[in-house]
Amino acid sequence: MQLNSLKELENWPYILKVNLTLSISFLILTLLFIALVLVLRIVKNRREAYRIKFDVKLIDFYNHFLFDEDFEKASQLGDFKFRHLKTSFDHKLAIKQTLIFDENLKGESSEAIKELFYGLGLYAFLLKDLKKKAWFKQVRALYAFSKLGISVPQELVAPLIKSKKVELRQQAMLYFLNTSKENPLGFLDDLDQELTLWQQVFIENSLKNFDLEVPDFARWFNHEKSSVVVFCIKMVVSFNQFQNIPLLIEALDHTEAAVRAQAINSLKIMEVPDALQLMSANFPFETPANKRAILYAIERIGTAKDLRTLVGCISKEEENLQIDYYKIASSFEDEIPVQKLIDLDTITEDWEEYKDYSLRLLQGA
Repeated sequence: MQLNSLKELENWPYILKVNLTLSISFLILTLLFIALVLVLRIVKNRREAYRIKFDVKLIDFYNHFLFDEDFEKASQLGDFKFRHLKTSFDHKLAIKQTLIFDENLKGESSEAIKELFYGLGLYAFLLKDLKKKAWFKQVRALYAFSKLGISVPQELVAPLIKSKKVELRQQAMLYFLNTSKENPLGFLDDLDQELTLWQQVFIENSLKNFDLEVPDFARWFNHEKSSVVVFCIKMVVSFNQFQNIPLLIEALDHTEAAVRAQAINSLKIMEVPDALQLMSANFPFETPANKRAILYAIERIGTAKDLRTLVGCISKEEENLQIDYYKIASSFEDEIPVQKLIDLDTITEDWEEYKDYSLRLLQGA
């Protein structure tokens, strides 16, 4: 019977044989896929059940260690480490609980948590991760060290500031900010990538929210990365470093437009009228955005005369600048009667006439 079936199969057309083979293969793959999904689900459920059970053990042990005065810390630390911390997963769960306890407890408890961290071998475990090439393991290690304020050998972290991975560079910065008290921004010296806006924000927040020594930001005004210079110019304003005003004025001649823009804005905020002369001299050669910034700097710290000196540098084609000029001139209404001189319906067409009027007024005609 079976032989006859095989002989009949051999006599099937080629296309039917192919279809049968593909159908059987697809069925096998489907069964394997279903089996794999079931196995993964079972493994996940068991892992989750283990995690819940192990977390209970960790929390109970941590509570005894931190709050039970009769608890024999030295012997119990070694015993718990030997009996329970056997796998990488165990260590990760212990690290997670350590960070949770550290987040919620301060003062003397923080020192006890660090004792737990060292005693359970978590420091050694993370140090191995930090030495590995896998960037995500390095990020995880730096995050824990940073949160706990635990220092590691400088040579292990310093090279990570130059990592191609943004996440790793960012975590290395946070580590230095959280562990370095005397030179928290020293890593900027070695930075060979542009600072992202997010990185600038968290560096500023760290300086404001933690007890860190604020450096003289003029130290990085000549940094090769323009974003670092822009950030440091911002910080001069944020931390009221008025001694650096002469250097801010010099930054108006910087080769990068973004640096000049930040210098213009910072000098406006710090209300430095002495900077207007150089701003006005640079106005014809500036980018449209920087020209606009200079106009608004004059509105805040300048005079009607300062504004009139720029009217000849705004061409008929620069309609957006014309509108900004009219708007700012309105704030000097007593000296520059804009509303009386122009028709709002033909505001840009009237620019040449208005410019001639302003120049004659400037020359005393």
